Amino acid sequence: MDPLDVEPGLTQTLTEIGAHLREARQAQNSSLEEISAQTMIPTRLLAAIEEGRSENLPEAVYTRGFIRRFGDTVGLNGTNLADVFSGTLSQDQLETEAKTKKRKKRVGGLRGGLRPVHLYVLYIVLIMSAGVGLSYLTNPSVLTSSGESPTSPEADTPSSPAVPKSPSKSTAPKSTQPVKSSTTVNPDTVRVDLTIKEASWVEIVVDGKVSYEGILSAGANKTVVAKKQLVIRAGNAGGVLLAVNKKPAKLMGQSGAIEELKLEPKTLTGQST
Repeated sequence: MDPLDVEPGLTQTLTEIGAHLREARQAQNSSLEEISAQTMIPTRLLAAIEEGRSENLPEAVYTRGFIRRFGDTVGLNGTNLADVFSGTLSQDQLETEAKTKKRKKRVGGLRGGLRPVHLYVLYIVLIMSAGVGLSYLTNPSVLTSSGESPTSPEADTPSSPAVPKSPSKSTAPKSTQPVKSSTTVNPDTVRVDLTIKEASWVEIVVDGKVSYEGILSAGANKTVVAKKQLVIRAGNAGGVLLAVNKKPAKLMGQSGAIEELKLEPKTLTGQST
């Protein structure tokens, strides 16, 4: 895996982000091993992020995802920290956004009670309920037990004997042919069925767009299809089983290893049997 390509000033940014993450982790009395167990990120990479050692980190796309998950686990806004790392959000904007959220939270707490419009609606409902109850007390014979008025013509007419209805029969013909599942593979696409044996961080890029990024728990299953290119990255390759184009599933790599797999329909056409 190629090391992180550090731009001018990015080392200082990584150092500041690592300091925030370390302070938040220590405030929770959590060790790097505990964070690693929750995020499925190797301890050596967590330590490298905290200490700002960019030369020991993988490519920027992986490092950004690690920072986001690290931040979320220790109670920070991981997405904002990742944006600061990639340069789409500055430190000043991060602090301003945090202050704005705290201010909104305080204002929201003051407004959490009943508003005048709520009291007005409640007042109308009470008046309507009182009117209905008063009408029933002054004229209790308005409704019969069946819900019909005693002066209605239907109430004076003797009921006719009930005629049993014949059960309706469906005229639609029933299909007697069993439905067959398709086992063919479209040669113009590449299909991968994922089975997660151990929890792992997974990123799936379908035809140049990120289709999924997150942690999949053991027992999870996922199927993806691409027309041009399918890229799958895993943070715990030994816990991910891949079945390409319905062929026998294979492990993506070693346990705890970070692996990447690129597949294209044109390269698999000659391999299909």
